[in-house]
Amino acid sequence: MNLPSPQTWPGLAVLSRIRWALWLPLLAFALYGLMLARYSAAYAGGSDSSGYMNNARLLDHANLVVPMRQVPGVDPQTLPPFTYVPLGFTPRADNVTMVPTYPMGLPLLLMAMAHVVGWNLTASVTMIFHALLGLWLVYLLGREFGLEPGWAWAGAMILAASPLYIDMSLGVMSDVPALTWVTAGVLCALKSRQRPWLALIAGAAVSVAVLDRPTNLFAFVPVGLALGISVKRWLLLIVGGMPGAAFVCAVNQAAYGHLFATGYAGQEQLLSWSYVPGTLLHYAIWLPALFTPLVVFCLGLPALARSQPRQSALLATWAGLVLGFYTFYPYTHESWWILRYILPAVPPLLVAAMMVARALGLRMKLTPRAWWLALAAVAILASGVAWFRHFGLDGVDLGERSYPESSKWMASHLPPNAVVFSVQTSGCLLFYTKFTVVRWEMVSPAQFEQIAAACFRAGLPVFASLHRLEVEEHRAFQEHLTGRWTQLALVGDMSIWRYDSPRVTQ
Repeated sequence: MNLPSPQTWPGLAVLSRIRWALWLPLLAFALYGLMLARYSAAYAGGSDSSGYMNNARLLDHANLVVPMRQVPGVDPQTLPPFTYVPLGFTPRADNVTMVPTYPMGLPLLLMAMAHVVGWNLTASVTMIFHALLGLWLVYLLGREFGLEPGWAWAGAMILAASPLYIDMSLGVMSDVPALTWVTAGVLCALKSRQRPWLALIAGAAVSVAVLDRPTNLFAFVPVGLALGISVKRWLLLIVGGMPGAAFVCAVNQAAYGHLFATGYAGQEQLLSWSYVPGTLLHYAIWLPALFTPLVVFCLGLPALARSQPRQSALLATWAGLVLGFYTFYPYTHESWWILRYILPAVPPLLVAAMMVARALGLRMKLTPRAWWLALAAVAILASGVAWFRHFGLDGVDLGERSYPESSKWMASHLPPNAVVFSVQTSGCLLFYTKFTVVRWEMVSPAQFEQIAAACFRAGLPVFASLHRLEVEEHRAFQEHLTGRWTQLALVGDMSIWRYDSPRVTQ
């Protein structure tokens, strides 16, 4: 039997005509996705991650107002409002119900993905999907601004290798989705000049970005510049954004009692001019470190204003609004990873940097070579690997996994009516268990003894779930949880304790 030659096999003739330049990015994307899956730490863990996961499940049940799990026999009016409120929630005025703190954009996405892949996989799949989509959109943004494929891929590679981008893609955080949806909105608005219907998609994308984080309202400025003067496109933008606007108003009314109220009430008072110098210095130090020194080329964007005025204005406005706002924020300058807030400003910074670098190359009459891109890719990859190891991102999963594993240990070893004193694990206990959770840092020793006595009368066993830092740094037992305790287990960073008896008074 004679087999056909490879040249005549069905489909191979078509595949042979596809250039390696297409397959190489696809392979890189697949490897990047596998890397993120390998080190994924997407669980209901601390405040942010458990808050988003709990919110997603509440949305799935169409109920945002949650009754607190309280200890019977203790008047809640005599206790601090947050006594029975896990991280990620805020109490209502009645002191018996609570509502989510965090915005609903990421929870909506998690809920939607859960109906496709299930709740066990939704966190990691949602984050990996947004990380890959964000890189692809940055490439497309570069191409839209006139960059050749090599330059556009260079910008995407810098983002992919950033330890900040990787770190925020491993856990359940809203920062990478914020970057992705803001970039999608601006890109669709730009392309709507040729295809007006994309303005509708731009409106929907920006509404998701605002649902993800309220400060993404700034995205409407670059989106407006991208749309230009067109009544039709603006109407389509508004129509596309209306469902998101209606949803957020309905959520705010149901949860916080006002159409324009949010779970971040009062945080606007934190903004101050006093933080600006320190944050600007933090930008100067960490942006070149996290996104390679090449990002500094973005400072040359004004030199392109004469030849590319609209593009320069859009990029400068987009990045400037986000970076400028967070210079007034009290936490931006505290650590490298808190620059996660400014991730939506990174795509315009990288595109601007690549545009300036390209213009310098043309002025210096440097002819692009394929080996230049290969060399740049190797350098960017080496930088990413070095920072990855420096920050120990390969160990993020070990710490985060302690949350679900300790919760599952408690669910299988503790009585179902247990009362658990906790802070750092309070949100994940709400997600993974049915225990009554009490925030130990909210109660005084006298109030703890009052709650413990009520538990004893009601036949409710008392336990504590403490993060390593709560024991080592905050001296939880000595300051709040009086009496005699016995450690039952150590699961990762979490220790589980049983309350045996009250303190002995002389």
